[in-house]
Amino acid sequence: MTISFEDKDNTLALTVKGHAGYADTGQDIVCAAATILAYTVAQAVKDMYGQGRLEKEPYISLKEGSATVRCAPKAEAYAEALHTYFVAQIGYNLLSHNYPDNIKLKMFGQAEKP
Repeated sequence: MTISFEDKDNTLALTVKGHAGYADTGQDIVCAAATILAYTVAQAVKDMYGQGRLEKEPYISLKEGSATVRCAPKAEAYAEALHTYFVAQIGYNLLSHNYPDNIKLKMFGQAEKP
């Protein structure tokens, strides 16, 4: 499973691709942990949109084996939105350290690995 965070042109993005492969589908605790983090970011972003704190409607796609949560916060809400993504990044970083064979992580500001 690969997870990446991006902050570009006032748009924050979380992308999750693939399966962790730690256990069979439906039994994979690594995949379940990664999934709940993505769903948490998605819900926080939906809440911010409902409060009028985003420039436009966010892009949220939550499917089996992939997730994307992208938003453009208004200037006064940027720190709040970034904090939401950073908290999830901490969770993904813990997963990648505990399950390095199953999680590959690209954090904010980190270059792509060849």
